[in-house]
Amino acid sequence: MSTLKRLLALCLVCLFALPGLAEDYAPTNRDTRYEPVTMDIPEPDFDGFEPLYETASAQYYWREDRDVIAVYDKESGYTWKTGLDTGFPADIKDQVKQAQTDEEKIKAAQPLEAQLNARYIGIANSLLTAEYYEAETIKFISSASREGASSALVKLDQPGRFALDVSFEEIDLQVKVNIAFEDKGISYHIPFDGLKGAGLSRLAALWITPFLGASGGVSQVFDPQAMDYGPAQPKAMTPGYVLVPDGPGALIRFRDNTVTFKEYVGEVYGDDYATATYYYNVLTDAVSLKQPVMPVFGIAHGHEQAAFVAFARQGAEHMSIVARPEENLRIKYTWAHPRFEYNATYYKVYNRYGEGFFSLMSAPLNYDIQMTYRFLSGAEATWAGMARAYRAHLRSEGSLTELEASGDDIPIRLDFILSDIKKGLIGPEQVVVTTARDAGEMLTKLNQDGIRRISSGLIGWQDGAQTLAQPGSLRFYRGTGDEQAFKTLAREQDELGTQVELARDFARVNEKMVRYNGNAVQHLNTWFVNTDYSWRYPKAPVTQYSLARPDVAAKWLQNVAKRAGQNGLGLMVTGLPGLLVSTHRYEGPEVTRLQAKDLLRDAFQTAGQDASLSLDQPNLYLWNSTRRYLQAPVTGSQHVFESDNVPFLQMVLQGSMDVHGPYSNFSFYAREDILRMIDYHTYPSFILSRQPAHLLVSTMSADLYSTEFSQYEQLVKDTYDQVNAALGQLVGWQWQDRTMLQQGVAQNTYARDGQIKHLIINYTHNAVDINGTSVPAQNWTLEERGAHGQ
Repeated sequence: MSTLKRLLALCLVCLFALPGLAEDYAPTNRDTRYEPVTMDIPEPDFDGFEPLYETASAQYYWREDRDVIAVYDKESGYTWKTGLDTGFPADIKDQVKQAQTDEEKIKAAQPLEAQLNARYIGIANSLLTAEYYEAETIKFISSASREGASSALVKLDQPGRFALDVSFEEIDLQVKVNIAFEDKGISYHIPFDGLKGAGLSRLAALWITPFLGASGGVSQVFDPQAMDYGPAQPKAMTPGYVLVPDGPGALIRFRDNTVTFKEYVGEVYGDDYATATYYYNVLTDAVSLKQPVMPVFGIAHGHEQAAFVAFARQGAEHMSIVARPEENLRIKYTWAHPRFEYNATYYKVYNRYGEGFFSLMSAPLNYDIQMTYRFLSGAEATWAGMARAYRAHLRSEGSLTELEASGDDIPIRLDFILSDIKKGLIGPEQVVVTTARDAGEMLTKLNQDGIRRISSGLIGWQDGAQTLAQPGSLRFYRGTGDEQAFKTLAREQDELGTQVELARDFARVNEKMVRYNGNAVQHLNTWFVNTDYSWRYPKAPVTQYSLARPDVAAKWLQNVAKRAGQNGLGLMVTGLPGLLVSTHRYEGPEVTRLQAKDLLRDAFQTAGQDASLSLDQPNLYLWNSTRRYLQAPVTGSQHVFESDNVPFLQMVLQGSMDVHGPYSNFSFYAREDILRMIDYHTYPSFILSRQPAHLLVSTMSADLYSTEFSQYEQLVKDTYDQVNAALGQLVGWQWQDRTMLQQGVAQNTYARDGQIKHLIINYTHNAVDINGTSVPAQNWTLEERGAHGQ
């Protein structure tokens, strides 16, 4: 038996050693797959619609009985409908039954939605759907409901401007939706003062056009031979996908799923822990979901044929992006929509033992919604086209500005962990693994190795390190170096072209660091929000943390930035850039999420005038203050129903700031990872120390498990050289497009002053020929210069 096993093993080895006999490249949902197939564009059908407005690029129509807007794209000939545009089966069957002749019956016999009930047909047609609380459940009602709701479209004085007045009689709620038709797009504006009625206190959320771009479905078609409806049959699946801002960007392809999936829900700007169900949570070893840093999603039909990109201009603070893959809720459609929250339940504690009950917020959230949909066609109708359109929008409104870039070298991020706190025999003990002098020596050595354009963040420079230091203080720990030592470090490295920054987390606080009263965020139930870190860091000296109030954190930030700038130092900010929370008192919200956003945006703009800012995964409202985007994700949350990852975020940001990826010393240095950095136009990052990382095992820095400079000096140089060889030739060029030439082979297109460059990345293990250009296995080629990867 053992001989047989050995023979089988030998055969398998030989089989996979032979080229061409085994699959060379098997993409996962961390990769980008082939482009979708093209679709047959159906003839436009405006039966039952009336014309509303026309521009040079589009025609807009309205169907009153179903609350559906049709958008005809003149360039592509494609028609988008904001809903399914389908009748209620009971009504259609009644019309067939009442028809007098077979000819009339056939004419009246529209296809039936075989799998949606009347409630969901109303949602599928609707321009607006409301979630509301009833007893202890959530229910839904739509503007196109068969009963319990009505709507009327009113033309306004300005060209292309209309108002939809929706009355949800079932819950006594009235909503005014202002609609503006653009050259090839629609904007919806829902002012808070347009919401009226007793039902406002029960309103949970509003959805806008939930089935716009949906694909799938099951229908029954009338059989003229049998003069009856036939069996339910799946509709033809539209080729395409939903783009969601999960990590760098993820695609959910339209396909017939065989299992039931949960929906994707992306909480824009992350969770507001102050309005969560409970005031406390526990941080485990589970990988956290990546929440959207920008309020945008999109849908594409076909390949380079028809698409839209949708983004919030107001209300993003309370927006989530919901994408439901086919078979979610047992619905045979893939559909996606924005959800805007107005109310939530939370656990209201009434005694010091934590006992309580569930309650609704005392008043709904007060804010306006503005949601814009831009329709794309031709070469723009891809996820990359969505990125270009969104980038252009952000630049036009000032959220992004073009970065002046020159030279032939890319930047690199080299952070240093200096110290952290562990439990000592008679109190906390500060463990030092790098001093200011050490950092200077290592940076100088890397500069001598040929590494240019370094920026460096110093973590744990302060007395008490990140764990115990008061966040607004600039008190240096003498064990890492006094203030003069850091000032000297900044000056000497500046002469070498290196920017040195002090790192600080202004968001996470504990009771040994500051008094919670007046400094920490309070939950809806007025208890201080709390996160238990003991599961992940069992040996750390402090494991119970709260969050800083946004107004207090803003003051700390400005104070430290001013002092740092006076010493020639920049500022690396973690925690706060990706956090947006409110804070509450018994009387109601003390700082709303909208107010927190404005406070932080202003504070970062002021801080950016005093010191160069590198921000860790900042939300969109901070992008115009960001010089360097740190820890940019290169994979999404890895939901099973996500088919692809795409560099949507990186393409939006490219040309406006330096975008650095995850630390390469934590398993992001393999050849495929190097290629992904090149492909995603993401610059390398490392975190280093002079002493071994195991000295930090009993601190809150325990997850920095491998940082010793002597182990990584060569890897830093090799990684930089490989990425720089490709992207160094593209400094100052604008990333315009990305397409998959074949499975495992991507092409990025760059433009400058009318010139074009094509960067081809070959992830496969075989050389490929692209239009006469050979691209080596697991390598890249820049077509214009003919340069090859190393």
